[in-house]
Amino acid sequence: MNWREQLAVYRQNFADFMLGATIGRYEHELRQQTAELNDLFLLLCFMEATGLPNPATLYLLEVYPYVLDQFHQWHRRMGIDHSPLSSLPCC
Repeated sequence: MNWREQLAVYRQNFADFMLGATIGRYEHELRQQTAELNDLFLLLCFMEATGLPNPATLYLLEVYPYVLDQFHQWHRRMGIDHSPLSSLPCC
């Protein structure tokens, strides 16, 4: 291995180190948030499977007016011309 190849290897190792140093903290936080969301999802699935009432629905009632536009865009993207839920308005 000549000095140019060694320099290329060292340069690549240094670039990998710098990349890890810059995004390592953010990647850790993202992995932690993903684990928390996965835990919440599994809890909600377990509650649904066992027939336990979901307490999150009471808190989500406050959010529904804000997500109606997103719901409309979603069902239009899915190819549904009218709202599949009769209680939600559609244009």
